Amino acid sequence: MLTTTNFVVVQPKGRGDRWPKLFETSHRAFIDYMRKRRVKTRKGRFPMVAIVFPDQQAMYAEFKKQDIKMKRVAGLYSGESNRVMTHDGGRLEFIAATVRHEAAHQSAYNSGVHSRVNDTPRWITEGIGQMFEPAAMTDARTASTVVDRVNRDSLRFIQNKYNGRKDVRLSRAVMQLVSDDSMFDNQAQVAEAYAVSWAMMFYLAERDSQAFAEILNFTARRPPFDSYSRSERIRDFERIVGVDTFEFS
Repeated sequence: MLTTTNFVVVQPKGRGDRWPKLFETSHRAFIDYMRKRRVKTRKGRFPMVAIVFPDQQAMYAEFKKQDIKMKRVAGLYSGESNRVMTHDGGRLEFIAATVRHEAAHQSAYNSGVHSRVNDTPRWITEGIGQMFEPAAMTDARTASTVVDRVNRDSLRFIQNKYNGRKDVRLSRAVMQLVSDDSMFDNQAQVAEAYAVSWAMMFYLAERDSQAFAEILNFTARRPPFDSYSRSERIRDFERIVGVDTFEFS
């Protein structure tokens, strides 16, 4: 077990400080990015916990104990335990991108960017996770230009799926994501849901930081345990971004 300013990292012996550094730099980059865009954050009252298992088999064994039904993942953030869990086997680049994604969820929920007690649309939470997958996002020196901050996997998916911004299928996907979370529960649409969510949040962050901050600050402070209807989600989105949902793309 190793500690940093913001983390307690449980990992196998002899792994050094690579994992603690990754979690710590990811969190600091997340907070810095949000503050520069005037998203309200707060300092956590206690360290966050990250668990690095020795291999994929050990990680899935823990998932089974906790009744977490996830397959083909390199790690996850568990809201119930408030922990990131990953493993130290396999392709390092892919695992590191997953850790940055899941660490962004952990940072968001522990800094007040997302709320634990209200219904935040998944296109917002997963869009944020996708934004922080690129390695450049954890290093101010390499994230100085927009192109460095692009999630290339999400961009590639969008370029292959749609015929430009005016493709009606893209507009329909945006409308569906704003309306409800059903695309994330449909195996045939989940990859599309993640990619379009990234594009939406990335566009707001880079082109309309005021709307980016407002949509995060607003959803984080909605009434606790209050359901978020389809009509309310569309109304709030259009009020904040200033355009019809179907025209947003």
